[in-house]
Amino acid sequence: MMRRSTLAAALIAAIAAAPSSAAPHALWLKPRTHPAPFMIESTNKVLYYGGPVISNAKVYAVFWGQGVDAQTQSQIGPFFSNILDSTYMDWLSEYDTNIKAVDGRQGTNQTIGRGTYAGAITITPANTSSNLADSDIQAELDAQIAAGKLPKADANTLYMVFFPSGVNISLGSGSDGGDSCSAFCAYHEGFKSPRDGSSIFYGVMPSCGGFGCGSGFDGLSATTSHETIEAITDPFPTDGTNPSYPQAWNDDQGNEVADLCVQGTSTVTGPSLTSTVQWIWSNRLGACNQGPWTHGPAAVAAALAGRLPAVHTPLLDSVAADPSGAFGR
Repeated sequence: MMRRSTLAAALIAAIAAAPSSAAPHALWLKPRTHPAPFMIESTNKVLYYGGPVISNAKVYAVFWGQGVDAQTQSQIGPFFSNILDSTYMDWLSEYDTNIKAVDGRQGTNQTIGRGTYAGAITITPANTSSNLADSDIQAELDAQIAAGKLPKADANTLYMVFFPSGVNISLGSGSDGGDSCSAFCAYHEGFKSPRDGSSIFYGVMPSCGGFGCGSGFDGLSATTSHETIEAITDPFPTDGTNPSYPQAWNDDQGNEVADLCVQGTSTVTGPSLTSTVQWIWSNRLGACNQGPWTHGPAAVAAALAGRLPAVHTPLLDSVAADPSGAFGR
């Protein structure tokens, strides 16, 4: 159990006071005020802005206290194990960074490949409030890492944080603000630790239980896949209306690769389960890659995937009812 030590308290105060290096990219529910409409089959490509990607994601499921939904706790591990070692990851190599960015800077020379599920960890947050800001979550993660309750982050670490029902997360006011489950379903973010300067990448997964964010575990898994893939291809989001370094892959309106394809889901088929995942934008196709995808060795999985039908299912009830009414970033 973590106690609020002097060190933890100092870390929380330091990170809360420090400006974030990024701006959360959320899966929004409410209409946005940005100039571009929600794009289904964009004619634009996503562009490279020079930032890093996550080459081989090492995902930890982090449960915020003891109250996280039991189904989430039991099924999220098999879900991550299935999708991270599948053809869902293989084709993301088209977003490698051995190229020059739009501003002419040299890329980070990274390749994107398959990842691994590193396990689930239940933390005892020092911050017990049921109303959290993003700065609170950053501070807690950094303090938990400092206390040894979470593994130290490396360049591939991605903490996907799942919250109990009743915990509200606020991104503030304005066009990029609002509360979890009423304005947005989830988001991902990255920041530099004030302790040691290490990069910490994470996803925020509130417990919405419907509310336009999909229902049941399939709704959660689709949303989780959205944020996982966006964290891999753009771990340091910046102002969505003006994408720039240290962002990695976005279109010129600030949409990430999953934002452009939020209207549909397909599946990753594993040896003992089938996981619902969201379509992802492909520059090579000039359209959403609709899968389906398969777990296992790449050559075998690719052959099997060609014989499996795609599932055309809306990710969000609100998008299905009004595709122009939601804007994901």
